[in-house]
Amino acid sequence: MPIMFHFLFSLLMSASAAVPHQDTGTSVVVRSCAEGWDSAGPEAKKKRPKHAKEAPQTKAGACIELAFPPLEIQEYLQAYTRSQQWKISQERVTEDSWTIARELNKDELLGATKRNTNMARISWTGGVVLLRVVSVQVANGFARTVIRASFRGYGQNGDQFAQQREYWDLESNNNFETSIASTLQAHFTATQ
Repeated sequence: MPIMFHFLFSLLMSASAAVPHQDTGTSVVVRSCAEGWDSAGPEAKKKRPKHAKEAPQTKAGACIELAFPPLEIQEYLQAYTRSQQWKISQERVTEDSWTIARELNKDELLGATKRNTNMARISWTGGVVLLRVVSVQVANGFARTVIRASFRGYGQNGDQFAQQREYWDLESNNNFETSIASTLQAHFTATQ
């Protein structure tokens, strides 16, 4: 009988050593996205001429990984948008993405886009941002959220000889995308 007891005891001890221990400290709920999240995709891997420079192709945007389900992240962003009372002109929601067109006033437009010397004579009146947020499940219980924005500005060209246009496509300075990633980080860090 004592041998049987010893055998069971040693079996239980070896089984408990194989079970990982739970960390009772604070767990990580936010992490940076892996390098290369912003690559241009398959286009960047095309064969180039021998003497062509291989500059990395990246698009403006922000990325954050959170230890929450993608649906919960998307739902929070939609609630946040409603609380900000943004003027939304279009919206498209799927299981893992959310796309909106938001109207911007002149100051919001200029604060979110890069200055271009070719457009120095334009008197801006406002614009629109097309915002696309995609959240997908990645390893270790995290969801990667990628935020991209494209901007269109409206105004009058001060050069009377220049061809008048309805709008100008403007390049993001990444402030808008980064502010949304920061909002996500603040919210989901506070919930832990």
